[in-house]
Amino acid sequence: MTFPLRVLRLLTDLYGLRAAGVSPLKLALYVAELELDRRFWAYLSAQIRDARAAGPEAGGWVSFAVGSILYALVRLERPRTVVETGVGPGASSAFILNALRHNGTGVLHSIDLPQEFSTGSYQAVHVPAGFGAGWLIPGWLKGRWRLTVGDAGVALPEVVRAVGTVDLFFHDSLHTDEQVRFELEAVWPSVRPGGLILADDVNPHWSLAFVDFCREQGLSFAVFRGRLGVGRKPRGEMGAR
Repeated sequence: MTFPLRVLRLLTDLYGLRAAGVSPLKLALYVAELELDRRFWAYLSAQIRDARAAGPEAGGWVSFAVGSILYALVRLERPRTVVETGVGPGASSAFILNALRHNGTGVLHSIDLPQEFSTGSYQAVHVPAGFGAGWLIPGWLKGRWRLTVGDAGVALPEVVRAVGTVDLFFHDSLHTDEQVRFELEAVWPSVRPGGLILADDVNPHWSLAFVDFCREQGLSFAVFRGRLGVGRKPRGEMGAR
């Protein structure tokens, strides 16, 4: 696909995110900003090349198109507290952390499965031997990163209690209906009025629990390219269920 056609398709897809109360034009400007970040893209490319050479486990990172939208949403919303479940390679974490760096504020709290000390491998998928969870995250971005190692079923409520108010939540762990719903229900009372809830792989192949939850809560929401679900909590509803 040629560059003009890619840009046109992106703008068309961004237009659909108006349903979640975000400005397509402002998102497009932040996506363009990210495109110019050569240091960031060079690091991701080099890490992916090295990981693929290390073994077949490399893969599973969020698409760069979805990652760019994550970056743009964080730049636009300027959250102080972001909570994410599922790290694996850490591509989504890297995009979020890069946006927080440019914002000059905010912390990302991530939850991922632990290492199997008997084998040295990670329970999280897509972590090649010799690489740790979040191997795609540049070192210069880790100052705003807080990683909790554990099962989200236990760790997510603990992290939410510790941080208090959540400005933006991103589900990217196990994409089952039960897991998606558990996480959304666990974090929902702490999401600030006007805050965002996001989920990856929102489609019939994986799970539509995000869509069901948004409809039950009466939220404005949209799904970007059959992957990234974006929902906004109505203002004045802190703690509402």
